[in-house]
Amino acid sequence: MTSVLAVDCSADEMIVCALKDGAYAECVSGGATRHNGAVLGCIDNVVAQLGAKIADFDAFGAVVGPGSFTGIRIGVSTVKALCLALGKPSVAIDALELIAYREGECVAAIDARNDNCYAARFDADGNMLQEAMIPRAQALAAGLKVIDKRPDDVGRRLARLTLARAQRGEFDLALEPKYLRKSQAERMKDGD
Repeated sequence: MTSVLAVDCSADEMIVCALKDGAYAECVSGGATRHNGAVLGCIDNVVAQLGAKIADFDAFGAVVGPGSFTGIRIGVSTVKALCLALGKPSVAIDALELIAYREGECVAAIDARNDNCYAARFDADGNMLQEAMIPRAQALAAGLKVIDKRPDDVGRRLARLTLARAQRGEFDLALEPKYLRKSQAERMKDGD
């Protein structure tokens, strides 16, 4: 496998990126643009940058969470549709892995609002040890380097992780969203 295309709609800034025969391309959209209205245009943009066709990619990746509930569903369903239509495999990427990629031993954190964060602890080799939604103060008290900002090269990280997993045959045929807490609607229904 030498070519992958990946989608990350888990944050305010959506990223579509691809690696094809060593060439990299990305499209970033955010702010007032809604992910559902921009994801297909960004995919077309990235494919065109590489002078390719969508069918040229060997596998497709999606960030499955944690993060924006709606965004995750948009990214995952888009990638699932591409894989189904083209008969290609899918790769699942954790949003916290992107933050911790090549950072050594650390805690990666994403704002979960209300002074909470989605956090994961990683060992020196980049293996995820624990993942949960915790109070922000608890993440900071872990005694490790805490990384709580998306890196500038998040698209490149996503493309590299997707390609590495695809080359190892680590596919996720189910490709399901990964939530570390109930959605607001579920919490309201359950009286939480």
